[in-house]
Amino acid sequence: MTKVMKTIQQNWLIPTIFGILFVIAFAIDSFQNILSGFVRILMSPSILVSDYLLIGGLAATLLNVSLTVILNLYLVKRIGLKMTGPIFACILTIAGFAFFGKNLFNAIPMYIGIYLYSKATKTEMKNYVLVLLLSSGIAPIVSYLMFGVGLELYFGMPLGIIVGMLVGFILPAFNAHAIKFHQGYNLYNTGFSMGVISMMLTAMIQVFVPIQRQSAVNNEYHMPLLLATIMISLILIIVAFLVDKDVHMKYPLILKKSGRLITDFVAVAGKEATMLNIGIMGLLSALLVVGLNIKINGPVMGAILTVVGFAAFGKHPLNSIPVVVGAILAVWLTPLEMGLGPILAIFFVTGLAPLSGEFGPIAGLIAGFVHLLITPLALSFQGGFDLYNNGFAAGFVAAVLSSLFMVIKPRTDEKPI
Repeated sequence: MTKVMKTIQQNWLIPTIFGILFVIAFAIDSFQNILSGFVRILMSPSILVSDYLLIGGLAATLLNVSLTVILNLYLVKRIGLKMTGPIFACILTIAGFAFFGKNLFNAIPMYIGIYLYSKATKTEMKNYVLVLLLSSGIAPIVSYLMFGVGLELYFGMPLGIIVGMLVGFILPAFNAHAIKFHQGYNLYNTGFSMGVISMMLTAMIQVFVPIQRQSAVNNEYHMPLLLATIMISLILIIVAFLVDKDVHMKYPLILKKSGRLITDFVAVAGKEATMLNIGIMGLLSALLVVGLNIKINGPVMGAILTVVGFAAFGKHPLNSIPVVVGAILAVWLTPLEMGLGPILAIFFVTGLAPLSGEFGPIAGLIAGFVHLLITPLALSFQGGFDLYNNGFAAGFVAAVLSSLFMVIKPRTDEKPI
């Protein structure tokens, strides 16, 4: 039994989960409805915030999620890499944002651009796998130029593809420098890089046409998605203990880490302890939903899956809870209302967890508070083309506050790569 569970855990767990999602999609709706919904998703401008549950329905969204993840798993295998903490974080982030902004089509131009960059620089694609997987965070620029500006398809489609390829070509080089800006304290480093690029694209596009964003969401599937989050989290915890009954003895190795880039929990404590952390973070996300009476829609589901994904790559309860509490206090202690933007920021603020892990919970509270206040401003700068808007905002928060905190409390010997 243990050998079977270990085989599933090491090789087939993620493909199995998303394969099941693919089957569920066709079990809950007719083929015609799924196809029409999927086409609407593919032809959506996809700019923040585009809830695919509203645009295409649950079945079509699950189809988009499963196909998009399977494509990226294939690319990882094709490049010749195995599942690591960082790659797992990227895959779950892709799954999350496939609920609101990423689809099977709009990320491909960025992938081609990164491939061309590797050829132009005579380097291996495996060097850019994380950038490749996360590059789909700026995929809305492709969809928006094709379907959101009002251009004829014969002009809009080539334009979107060319711009996407250009962004993909630029991203690897720029991303390598971006980490120096915030010293590894923003787990969403690629989101920060893409935010800067999106800001430039926004400036050029809105000279010619106003950028229209939307915020309508679909809360109809709240309960099924909440139950799925709880169930999958519990399954991961159970599997962790079935494979290694002493996994709880290894878990403190994760809790001792600040989470600063690059911290692969699989390398730190093994796959079983990482799986335990993932399950715990999933349950904490569900508890946050219930405690704050949040309704799960496409964007919120995306936020939850991102939290769960990065539980293999920097986030754990001790470094995440302080920044979340800080973000919640920012809503409670200011005139802000608990709308979609602040709700998403409360989940995504965990990208700043390394600040709390490195400098303590008070630093985490401050970081979470500040992050929630500046996130709307970041969105207005980058126009909605960077799905990882909180990563864009977190880059500035991490850069400023880490400089201040290092004066007060010198950092540990952990070094980013």
